[in-house]
Amino acid sequence: RDFVDGPFIPRGQHYWFNAKRAPMDDINVRKALIMAIDRDGLIKASAPDGPEVRADEILYAVPGAENSGFEPYPFDPEAARALLAESSYGGPERLPKLMFVGISNTANQAAAQFIAEQWRQNLGITAIEMKPQTDSYSGPDQGAVQIFRDDVGSNVVDAVSYLEASIASTSSNARRKMGGYENDKIDALLAEASALSVDDPRRIALAQEAQRVFRDDWMFIPWYHVVKPRSAIASVKNLERNLVRQIVAPWAVSLG
Repeated sequence: RDFVDGPFIPRGQHYWFNAKRAPMDDINVRKALIMAIDRDGLIKASAPDGPEVRADEILYAVPGAENSGFEPYPFDPEAARALLAESSYGGPERLPKLMFVGISNTANQAAAQFIAEQWRQNLGITAIEMKPQTDSYSGPDQGAVQIFRDDVGSNVVDAVSYLEASIASTSSNARRKMGGYENDKIDALLAEASALSVDDPRRIALAQEAQRVFRDDWMFIPWYHVVKPRSAIASVKNLERNLVRQIVAPWAVSLG
């Protein structure tokens, strides 16, 4: 455990929706799919012993994440069933097959299988397919793929940089994983924030507002926040690394 434990970093693993692919083109379907998932159960199924922790939002390990005002998505199977019935598809039997991609290791598989089972139990959805590949499915022309598992993060401990790399229309995540997602209000908020100095409180406030706007588009299933492994045995003290594996304070390292 000492070998893999370390500091939380501005990075998260989530399941992203492509709203340009049926049935994700109906926001009620997206809401239903998210609200049908017990995300406490999701993190227990995929990372029962940590060190990762359940994610509710994108921002983490950056100033402003602690009081972002982001309201976590609820777990409400009854409301999810009602939303699916009210959608343009009318119910599970009229939905096209749901395809996950990026299901490439044991944790990804455990999480995706848990999600699929929640959808089966709570919504009656059974037509689901999972693929390990990512590159062959990414981009605006990613075919029938609706759900893309991938990480987002920033090398800079800053809320604006984190969201610019995650939900801005110019980000690879929006263009490739979410099939060209764009929200003009988010782009405007992040553009305004990025022009402010890092010590200007409005910079964080604008980033927080951009994340709240994104929340209301119901575009992702939050999964977990990432710990940077220390990659050292227990006798090595104060060896902490950042996102790009730089040792944060090499002068403080002790070999024990």
